[in-house]
Amino acid sequence: MVRLAALLAVAGLAGAACAPATNPPDVPLQQGGAIQVSVVDSLYDAGRSASVRLDQSGAPAVSYLLYQPVLTKGQIPPAVKPGDPQPPAVILATLAKGIWTRTSVTPQKTNPAEGDAPEIANANGQAVAGVTTSLAIDAQGKHHVAWATPKGLFYSTDAGGSFGAPDRVAGSPSFTGSVAVAADGTVWISFYSTGALKVAHGRAGAWTVDTVQPNSGPAAAPATVTAIAVGGNGDPVVAFGDHGTTGVARRAGGKWTIEKVPGAGGYGASLALDKSANPDVAYYDAAGGVHLAQSKAGAWKVDDLGSSPGKGGTSDPRWSTGLALDDKGVHYVTWADTAAGRIVAAADRNGTFGVRPVQGSQGGTNPSIAVSADGQKQAVAWFDSVNANLEVATSSEGSLALAFPLPTLQQPTGSPQPTSSGGPPACQPSGTTLKVTAKNTAFDTNCLAAPAEKAFTVDFDNQDAGTPHNFEIYTDSSTTKRLGGATSAGDFITGPATTSYKVDALPAGTYYFQCDIHPTQMFGTFVVAKG
Repeated sequence: MVRLAALLAVAGLAGAACAPATNPPDVPLQQGGAIQVSVVDSLYDAGRSASVRLDQSGAPAVSYLLYQPVLTKGQIPPAVKPGDPQPPAVILATLAKGIWTRTSVTPQKTNPAEGDAPEIANANGQAVAGVTTSLAIDAQGKHHVAWATPKGLFYSTDAGGSFGAPDRVAGSPSFTGSVAVAADGTVWISFYSTGALKVAHGRAGAWTVDTVQPNSGPAAAPATVTAIAVGGNGDPVVAFGDHGTTGVARRAGGKWTIEKVPGAGGYGASLALDKSANPDVAYYDAAGGVHLAQSKAGAWKVDDLGSSPGKGGTSDPRWSTGLALDDKGVHYVTWADTAAGRIVAAADRNGTFGVRPVQGSQGGTNPSIAVSADGQKQAVAWFDSVNANLEVATSSEGSLALAFPLPTLQQPTGSPQPTSSGGPPACQPSGTTLKVTAKNTAFDTNCLAAPAEKAFTVDFDNQDAGTPHNFEIYTDSSTTKRLGGATSAGDFITGPATTSYKVDALPAGTYYFQCDIHPTQMFGTFVVAKG
C-alpha cells in the first residue's frame, strides 16, 4: 500500500484584497491505521519550519511556510488557482473529519493573486534563511502563530474568528521564535534579537519585551533555536542554545534566572514541562549527539538517545528536535537523523527509550511533535526536503504508535492455526531456502511458505537505494511475539543490500511477516506446512 496523501486542492473561496485565504481540499484523507503519513501540501515550496499542535479533541494543526519554488531550466511554474493561498505566506493546516484544510495566516492579494508576506521571502517570493514559524492552541481551541524573520517578529491569531493583520511584535531582525499561551490568555514568545535571548509577552497590540540573556545564541549558528512553554502557574520557561550549551531560563515573580544543562548541547532544542512544571529538554550537541535532559529536584539527568553527525562536526540547519509529555510522564521525542536522511521517533513508555524511524519520512528535516494528554493521539510534522512538501504522520492508536507503528490494513489476524483447519493455504513450501525482495517500498510477494518442523533461511534482497528495510516473522498481525528474521526495527539493511535470516523450526500454522520499518506498506502471510 502506498502512503496515503491528502493533496490540497481548489476551493471556491475568493478573498478580498489582503484578506486571509482558506482552502479546504477536495480529497479527504482516508482513515484506518495506527499510523498514516499524509502529504498535506505539495504545491509550490511547502512545509518549511513546520510546527504541530493538537487541539482539545486531539486533532492536529500545523503552521508552516509557503514559498515560490526555485525552478530549474524547463520547469513550469504551478498554475494559480482561485481561492488557493498563494506564496509567500505563513499557512495554518488543520485536520477535521479526515479532511485537511489550509488557511493563510498572512494576508493574501487578489489582483494579482499572491501572498502578502514580504518579511518572509525574497523579491521572487522564494525562501530566505532565518525564517521560522511557531504554533500554539489555547484552551478555547484558538490558534496563535508567531513567525520570526530578518525583518522582525510577527504574530497573529484567529481568536476573533479569523486571522487579521499581523502584529509586529519586534522591529529588529528576529530569529527562531517560539510561542505559548498561558491559561489567562497571555501570549509568550521567545526569540533571539540584537544578540540576546528575549521574551515578548502580552496580547496583540500590547507587548512587553524582556531581555533575558545578552550575548546568547548566536542566532546565526545553524539550529540555534529557542523553545518556550508555560506552567500551570502562568510562569514561562525557555530552552535555548547558548554557544554550544543548552540553557534554561525560568521566570518567577517577574524575574528571570538562567541555568545550564550539563555537557555539550545547544542545537535544535525543544521543551516540555511535567505536571510540576519541571522542564525537560531535547537537543543536539555539535557532534550530532541527541539528548534528553530532565530536571528533577534541582538536578539534571541526561539520556543519550541517538546520533546524527553533521558535516565537519558542526551544527546542521536541518536539525530540530520535538518533545512532548503525556499525563503519565511518558516522553515522546522526535529528531531529524540527517545522516540516514529520515525522521526518528522515540518514547520511554516502559522506562527505557525505544528508538525507531518514522515510516515514510525519507528526506525529512526539522520535525515537530505533539501528543494528547492521554498519549492516545500523536502527530509528527516535517519538511520533505526532497520534494518540498509538508508531511504529517498521525496516529490515534496510542501505545507508541509513532515510534512503534502497527500494521492495520487488510492483514491476517488471529493466532496461528493448523493449515488443515480451513481451506488450502495461499502458498506452499518448496524447500528450506526462501527468497523475498523489497522494491519500491513493497515486497515482491504477500505469501511465503516454509516446511514445518525444519529450520529454514530467508534470503532478503533490498533493492530500494537509500531506504532501510528488514524482514521479520510474527505469530500474527499484532506483532507482539516475534518468531524469526530481524531482531527488531533497529535491525535493518539500507538498499541496495542483501542479507540472510536463519529461522528456527516452526510448527505448522499460518503466521505473519512484515518490514518493521514500513509495516503498513510491507506485510504478508507466512505459511508453515507439512511437506
